[in-house]
Amino acid sequence: MKQIVARLSLSLVVLSSSPATAQEASEGIDLMREGARILLEQLFQQMEPALKELDGVMDDLNAYEPPVVLPNGDILIRRKPPTEAGPEPDQDAAPEGDIEI
Repeated sequence: MKQIVARLSLSLVVLSSSPATAQEASEGIDLMREGARILLEQLFQQMEPALKELDGVMDDLNAYEPPVVLPNGDILIRRKPPTEAGPEPDQDAAPEGDIEI
């Protein structure tokens, strides 16, 4: 009987204080949200130069085909064929400085 009375009184104490703790919990969550927002803003400000540098690297990645995994576990990353055809070297003409024999 004493256990039942103790549990009942404990339940009443918890239930009567729950609106106050709910409000405190809400304030705590708001403070955590604000702290996380400030932390992320500072992180992005510090990472901005590195992110801009990565943007230039992404253009270089377009020069490669997607990786291919071979059955033996090797990974091949092939270059894409050049899209711009440069001038063809004239094979009949001798390079400058060389003597044609």
